[in-house]
Amino acid sequence: MYLGGLLTLSFGVVLMIQARIGIAPWDALNVALEKHLGMSIGFWVFAVGSILIIINGFIKQGMPNLLGFIPIIIIGLLIDGINFLFADGMDSNNKITGWFLFITGLLVLSCGIAFYIRSSLPAVPNDEFMIELSKRTGWSLALTKTCGEGLAFLIAFLLNGPIGVGTLVVVCLLGVLINVASRFFDMIKIPKY
Repeated sequence: MYLGGLLTLSFGVVLMIQARIGIAPWDALNVALEKHLGMSIGFWVFAVGSILIIINGFIKQGMPNLLGFIPIIIIGLLIDGINFLFADGMDSNNKITGWFLFITGLLVLSCGIAFYIRSSLPAVPNDEFMIELSKRTGWSLALTKTCGEGLAFLIAFLLNGPIGVGTLVVVCLLGVLINVASRFFDMIKIPKY
């Protein structure tokens, strides 16, 4: 469940990158850092995730979750690998194809996040941020995910990341879609571990 969810969300990220409509704010931040400082998107997934691990420790008022390094290493490698495989294989210059890839990527990403967080294994740091903020405030996952995406959006915007109409769609809908997917998984009785 955990690895399947991480693979699924990584595939969703790559579809949205390839769509060129605008990508999720955290991914826009990683792509902006790649553009300005070099390295790969996967490297920046790891670097930004490492900073979030420390921030999450402050939110919990405890030790940072060092196990959070596991998913960011896996996702960083998966995104770089999948992006490499599809780098020349998708023609998203066509607006219809771009929107199809974007919407598919957003749905796949949402399902991947909702699926992997059902396990008790370490969360991706930006998702742990969503979960811990929800526990601390009592807010829904939809609201806390939207807050986290809004923060990443602001930083990516300041760094001139690949922000577009799609990025605004993600900020408004990703948290809601994760919540819907999570309820659907509850309804069809996929267990939580």
